[in-house]
Amino acid sequence: MGEAGSIRSSVMAGFGLLALVSLALGYAGLRLHLAGADPAPTLLDLVYYDLQLFVLDPQPLDAPGPLPWPLEVARFTAPAVTIYALAETVRLLLGAEYRRLRAREASGHAVVCGTGPLGQALAQRLREAGRTVVVIGGPAGDPPRVRGVFHVAGDARDPHVLRAAGAHRARAVYACEDDPTVNVAIAAAAHGLGRGTPVPAYAYVSDPGLCSALRARRLNSAGPREHRLDFFNLEELAARVLLLREPVTGDGPVLLLGLRHFGAALLVELARQCRLRAAGRVPVCVVAPGAAEEVAALRRTYPFIADWCDVTVHDAGPDGLRPLLEGMKERPQRVYVCYGDERAALTAALTVAPLWTGAPMIVRVGQRRMFAEAFGTAGLLEDVAGTLRFFAVTEEAGRPELIDEDVIERLARAIHERYVMGCAARGETPERNASMVPYEALTEAKKGQNRDQAAHIGAKLRMIGAVLAPSTDAPAEFAFTDDEIERLAGAEHRRWVEYFEKRGWTYGPERDDAAKRHPDLVDWNDLTEEGRDKDRAAVTALPAVLEDAGFRIVRVPAASRLRPGGGRGAVT
Repeated sequence: MGEAGSIRSSVMAGFGLLALVSLALGYAGLRLHLAGADPAPTLLDLVYYDLQLFVLDPQPLDAPGPLPWPLEVARFTAPAVTIYALAETVRLLLGAEYRRLRAREASGHAVVCGTGPLGQALAQRLREAGRTVVVIGGPAGDPPRVRGVFHVAGDARDPHVLRAAGAHRARAVYACEDDPTVNVAIAAAAHGLGRGTPVPAYAYVSDPGLCSALRARRLNSAGPREHRLDFFNLEELAARVLLLREPVTGDGPVLLLGLRHFGAALLVELARQCRLRAAGRVPVCVVAPGAAEEVAALRRTYPFIADWCDVTVHDAGPDGLRPLLEGMKERPQRVYVCYGDERAALTAALTVAPLWTGAPMIVRVGQRRMFAEAFGTAGLLEDVAGTLRFFAVTEEAGRPELIDEDVIERLARAIHERYVMGCAARGETPERNASMVPYEALTEAKKGQNRDQAAHIGAKLRMIGAVLAPSTDAPAEFAFTDDEIERLAGAEHRRWVEYFEKRGWTYGPERDDAAKRHPDLVDWNDLTEEGRDKDRAAVTALPAVLEDAGFRIVRVPAASRLRPGGGRGAVT
């Protein structure tokens, strides 16, 4: 609570106390003043007259004569309490109306739909970044617990509620309800509000498989490439945050307790980062119910796991940890406790002594505050010799800069990573090729080229009657035919030419970045064979790029046209 809120609470408490004092003084004074009245007033009469002091209409005061001092004081303090109460009511009503108008007329702000832990965390992060925030959800009397945000009550799937939050003029809409189907509906409704360029919308989907499937459908969409509609999964984002902050670089196995959903995301991200660093294979010990089946499914979805992680599996839950760990020969370099049940995770971390090897022990929780205070800042509980740490998925991943990185951005990253790997395989070095840097270190111009290439993937696949599907539900093998490679390479070249020409580049016999001239800015038929090979390579790398992101290409037979009245394709 801020200083202004503390002062307001103190004033309210003071006037509440004054109201009680006025009642007591008024009652005592009225008893003295009406002691000789005929007939004598009853108890209810005195209470009634006492209450009338607050509405400036006390009948006993009409009689002439001096008043007892308690009544003299009460006849001024009681109206003062009434005037304060009226003023506070007017302030609240006008304040609510002001906030409602501010929310409706806001522009360039962020709209957060949902008042749960994710909605609260995201609203807090946005406010810390200096953004104006409007939160939708909950009844009118249940505003969000983040100070400085505007609140609109109602169902965010209703376009009228979204407009009341100014969503049609927002910079972004974040759908953060617990139900993914509700979030998809909110994102779709918000996306259709904007005039001209639709409002960017991001929907939280807790199930990784459904999230991947929705992303695949978005990539295959024929909608304009600049329209931003995306789906995000907290566990995936959190795994990337954790391993970028604390990369696994030492010797010894990584111990992973629990696999879904955070544990699975950690394993995938660990393999991905090992591949990017070319750091050698990492031993990973997975202990989870159904571990063998789960890991096999992950390997089918992300084949690079088998290339960079030596995974051993043990099918056991929290109750079977102790005998397994006591039999481990190597001391783990890192322990991740990833159970979805926080009670099980905390119990394992605090009671299974073989886990206390001196290695960092990171426990996945939803919100860190309660644990961090007990084991850290408050010093109430000892943190297992400094090895116990809590990683809050909601707080760490509920950041706008992470959520705003949509599926196009992730594919652009994958395209660049494949490019760097190819350059390294050919013996190139960062000293000779300035583009051989992490994606984050690229200039915005270079990132833009990768984004445009990623956004064109759906258009290419539609040319050959193919679509994307999550890797778990698609055949493992796909290859373009020679004819398809040639057609798609031509399409890739036309996209590339259009992208550069829009930015002022023109043809020149030699490349000159300062003058924006390039020798490949010609028609496909006039392009050198070396230039065509670049486009062919981009096409042939496409299945691997998509596989890195958890997608595979599937050929779909052309849909038959339904013709009323019989004939081919008719329904009879």
